[in-house]
Amino acid sequence: MLPGAFGTLPAEVQAQLVAAGRPGRWSRGGVLFRPEDPASVLHLLTRGTVRLYCLGSSAREITLDVHGPGAVLGIAALGGTGGEVYGMYAEAVDEVETLHVAPDTLSRLFALYPTLLPALTEQLTRQTRSVHERLTGLVFLEVSQRLALTLLALAEREGDWESGTLALKERISHQDLAHSVGSTRETITKLLGDFRARGLLDLGYRRIVLTDKAGLIEASRQPLEPL
Repeated sequence: MLPGAFGTLPAEVQAQLVAAGRPGRWSRGGVLFRPEDPASVLHLLTRGTVRLYCLGSSAREITLDVHGPGAVLGIAALGGTGGEVYGMYAEAVDEVETLHVAPDTLSRLFALYPTLLPALTEQLTRQTRSVHERLTGLVFLEVSQRLALTLLALAEREGDWESGTLALKERISHQDLAHSVGSTRETITKLLGDFRARGLLDLGYRRIVLTDKAGLIEASRQPLEPL
């Protein structure tokens, strides 16, 4: 079963898409593509997390978005005129697997399986919405609110809260969270300590256990008052 919007497709269509793609694997820190690379294939992210970023002045990294399973990366390949480049970096945050699909292969699949195009459109719509939400958060929300929202999103992706706590399965570093939230590692480290003091979570080595869902939801809605 493919993740994201592609998971709604009939099993036969999913199987054909998998068969038509070429698998790719990267370890943490691996670069899927660079800004100057020719945009020759789409990457359907089937496992792991990928950060898209550009380099600003003084080589400052500017995170554009952080994507999980189901995302379509390298959409510049859909340009269709030839000569396109990806225009950004795509970096594996953890162990990542993708399916490479060439644009001409995708066009052939569209003709054979008409339901594939609406699924792709839905997935790209989800990603566009994610970018809008990220930009809105960067402008209107405090860092503590963005951190709470990011932790809740990770929790939703990983499991449920039946026991009252949820240990995030992903080994996520403070720097990873900083990229996701749009902040610095130092600020995130301070906020995580604040969250722990408030009983919202517990911390281990690159491991986070969420302990208060209602509290995190409240922290996402209102900036934290000083302890």
